[in-house]
Amino acid sequence: MNRTLSTTLATGVLVALLAGCGPAALPVHAEVEWEGQNAGEFEDDPRVQVVREYVVQVYAADNAFNYSDPALTEIATNATVLSLARSTASSIRQSPVDSASMWEGPPSFTVTNIVKRERLEHTFDVHVCQRVAPRWTLAIGDTFDEGKIQERDGAYRIEQEHFVKHQYSVSDALGSWRVSGGGVSTEECEPTDDFAVGTYTTPPDIDLLHEATPDMVRGPGGRRVDD
Repeated sequence: MNRTLSTTLATGVLVALLAGCGPAALPVHAEVEWEGQNAGEFEDDPRVQVVREYVVQVYAADNAFNYSDPALTEIATNATVLSLARSTASSIRQSPVDSASMWEGPPSFTVTNIVKRERLEHTFDVHVCQRVAPRWTLAIGDTFDEGKIQERDGAYRIEQEHFVKHQYSVSDALGSWRVSGGGVSTEECEPTDDFAVGTYTTPPDIDLLHEATPDMVRGPGGRRVDD
């Protein structure tokens, strides 16, 4: 009993020390104000519900460079969360050729189908028709979907004009659904049902794009990912 307790405490201290290196982790603000309502035949499916929660949490994590919040890590695979954090750190490191993105809200989408993966018994692709919320970046070349661009103090606001096809991979892990990434195309689509548009009640701090350093990014467990 004592040996187990000592090991647990030592592990907790080590994680705290690792997380404490560099700037403190920024808080994640994932509260959303919604306009409209999502509709469609798949909305009550738990695989769709976990995807909807995932996009809220992951885009809020982008705004804070912080992918350690349990609200995200409990519904996404560890590999997915770590990949997201590493991608953000890499983008910051390459700024302004590349740049991290900050979002005014989560994406809006309608669900078009749920398809089982071949040879993977408990994995499904949730197909959606999606448009991301307006985002801020330092990289003028980041013109995904040729959206409308506005400039403010060296940062660029890009508004995606069209919906495009996207998919999210969802797997059953010990009785609960987890998102394990997805894929996006440039093929345009039209929403087939009503959809909600969300805005984070705490807007992204655009000044952080200018101040960002890779060691500000936190991955699972609050660890730095820039080493």
